Amino acid sequence: MAKKRNLSNMVITCEWASCTFKGRSMEELSDHMSLHLKEHLGDGDPMEELDDYQCLWQGCEFLAMGSPNELIAHAHFHNFHSKLKFIGTQLLQSHPELPSCTQDLHSNNLVTDISEGFVCQWEHCDSSFNNPEWFYRHVDMHAHCTELQPLPDQQQALFCSWKGCDAFFKIKYRLREHLRSHTQERLVACPTCGCMFSSNTKFFDHIQRQAEPEDSLTCAHCDKGFANERLLRDHVRQHVNHIKCPLCDMTCTSLSTLKIHIKFRHCDERPFPCDFCESSFKNQHDLRKHMETHNEGAAYHCTVEGCGYSSRMAHTMKQHYKRVHEQGNMVSRYKCHLCDKNFSWCYTLTLHLRKKHQLKWPSGHSRFRYKEDEDGYLRLNMVRFETVEVTEELIKNMAEKRTPRKLSGSSAQTKRPALQAESMNDVPTPSPYPSSSSSSSSSSSSSMTVLVNDDNGALKDRAPVYCILSTVTEMNGDQEDTADSGVESGAVRALAAVARGLGMDVV
Repeated sequence: MAKKRNLSNMVITCEWASCTFKGRSMEELSDHMSLHLKEHLGDGDPMEELDDYQCLWQGCEFLAMGSPNELIAHAHFHNFHSKLKFIGTQLLQSHPELPSCTQDLHSNNLVTDISEGFVCQWEHCDSSFNNPEWFYRHVDMHAHCTELQPLPDQQQALFCSWKGCDAFFKIKYRLREHLRSHTQERLVACPTCGCMFSSNTKFFDHIQRQAEPEDSLTCAHCDKGFANERLLRDHVRQHVNHIKCPLCDMTCTSLSTLKIHIKFRHCDERPFPCDFCESSFKNQHDLRKHMETHNEGAAYHCTVEGCGYSSRMAHTMKQHYKRVHEQGNMVSRYKCHLCDKNFSWCYTLTLHLRKKHQLKWPSGHSRFRYKEDEDGYLRLNMVRFETVEVTEELIKNMAEKRTPRKLSGSSAQTKRPALQAESMNDVPTPSPYPSSSSSSSSSSSSSMTVLVNDDNGALKDRAPVYCILSTVTEMNGDQEDTADSGVESGAVRALAAVARGLGMDVV
């Protein structure tokens, strides 16, 4: 449970333009910011739309397009962000054993994109705010005033009345904590890099991740090192896909990742239109990148002496610098696992795999991913991790897509106490391997091998599943009679090899 914040000694300096005002409460800081905004926006009609509204907070490059309300909400968020950084400073002072943050100082005053304010979606409440501090206090008051309601089993609970939510809790603290998932409220920020966090623990993790990693605490999947065991455990969970997209075979590690996937892959809504052309975009960031295409002349010039390259867009300038001025220092670390050709960039290897070897995205994958091998080269990663529930959904989907075929005997599936291998043959889903055009009975057949590993030798609801995408080549003899046994033996051998590579005992 988070401790109550002690803000009695809070002193926050206003960083608007060259202002040096120091506030000791959020009320004082908010009133002060309102004076800056009144001076900056003028006394005219507040709804009068100009071309843009520039934020004058030090180190901030925000530009509101078309509406002053967006700048007002953004400016007040700077005050709220400063409060969170003050809380972060207090926490670090009380834990002198923690290392220092070494992240980029340039982002210290960059805050979250805000459309035009904050809207409460509690039932029968449509209050809106342009100040995050008042918005979060308002939502917290809803939780404070919520009364216990009866449940069918004669118990009582506190129900969340946020739009579309049916969660309920036994104590008010849990309800208040839950509401932050709706409002995206953050409780602390790093005073060095400005990154915001929803709890003290996540803030401490951010600091501890920058400590020197222990040699013995290394992720077996990606070789990343960590300073303590809990960070390693949390990291390993990020390799496991817990959620399957209901619209395709994409699998995700979190609900937030799934929401982003659905928004960009399955939704056509583009609520951010360009004021200069008919283009529209799915988020504010993409709109701002697009707006750079309407710059007159070159807005960005290469800073390397003797280079006269210029561009209207920041990202093309970054690409120019990497390709032209960093190419000589680049090491070709990406290697094709099929022909051993080397590449300096992952996207050039991806193009090579797709065009030269006709590889496609495997079902359930968003893109090709690369993993460092023992020789130091990065090659295509053909292992993914799913929970049992997600794997069952994928197998069910693939079974529905293929034509049912009768499997002979009990050789279709082999089960052992600590290992379960299951081969899916003739699955009409993309594979990260080149498809063979040969029609002979000895041609390779695409298969997916599912490896379920459990420390206690039995399957659990949350047991990780290792999906090894492999090619079975042992399909000799009469294919109709021996295909199943050939697939089984080839799949088990491929399974065992990858399992041993992952440091697992195969019985």
